Amino acid sequence: MIQLRSGSSEATLLPHLGGSIGSFAVGGRDILRPTSAAAESPLDAACFPLVPYANRIADGRFSFAGEDYAVPQNVAGFEHPIHGLGWIMPWMVRAEDTDRAVLACIHAADAHWPWDWMATQTFVLEDGALHVTLEVVNRSDRAMPCALGQHPYFVREPGAQVTFAAQGVWLSDARMIPSVTAPADTFGDFAGGAVPDPVMLTDNCWFGWQGEARLGTVKVTAPQAGFVHLYAPPGEDFMCIEPTTAMPDAFGRAEGGMTALEPDETLAMTMVVRA
Repeated sequence: MIQLRSGSSEATLLPHLGGSIGSFAVGGRDILRPTSAAAESPLDAACFPLVPYANRIADGRFSFAGEDYAVPQNVAGFEHPIHGLGWIMPWMVRAEDTDRAVLACIHAADAHWPWDWMATQTFVLEDGALHVTLEVVNRSDRAMPCALGQHPYFVREPGAQVTFAAQGVWLSDARMIPSVTAPADTFGDFAGGAVPDPVMLTDNCWFGWQGEARLGTVKVTAPQAGFVHLYAPPGEDFMCIEPTTAMPDAFGRAEGGMTALEPDETLAMTMVVRA
């Protein structure tokens, strides 16, 4: 575990657990859900990276650059490959200081992703804010489809409103794959501030996101992300506001946001969580 400190702020990093964030607190107040010492999955962490793709790939099948591909499930219990690969890989510590750290992971082409890539995460803690920059470079000799994101679990206080602006939202089918679009206020007037449905699950992706969201007094920004995924399960004490550069199952969708990354080209996304 790596511990960062700056003023009244503290954060921990878990390189072995998918390069995830273990905790982020300001003035003794948890901003992200703290990770249990017994956690064995990044799904129980405070935040984990999405690389080299974000969220689901329907049935693990997609076409890119005139070729058809099939990748297997990457996590037991999920019908589709999900969240990329970085979150289920160990990360190396490249640099560590009192308020800054750099983690990296390297993937060699295999059945789960037939391209070589390397990703880095740079964490910078300032008093009251945590900056996370996720970068991936295509180390293959041909173009690679790519998307990035972060999956933070915010502490969900009773009655806390979510506020963000977007053009619209994707509705998902029974298999949790986006199927049709709907007005941005379909699940609540989040542009003006709304509390997610306390009874029904919210697990949807908004497009045309303006790169800024709030949960109560906590602000999340990610200027390079054109999408935000809101995961608000009823009855839980957390909520996920996930900035991503592409929507779930983005392949083959002109509006999906997937990037064709040329050899040695880099894609980057910075998320800032400010209390």
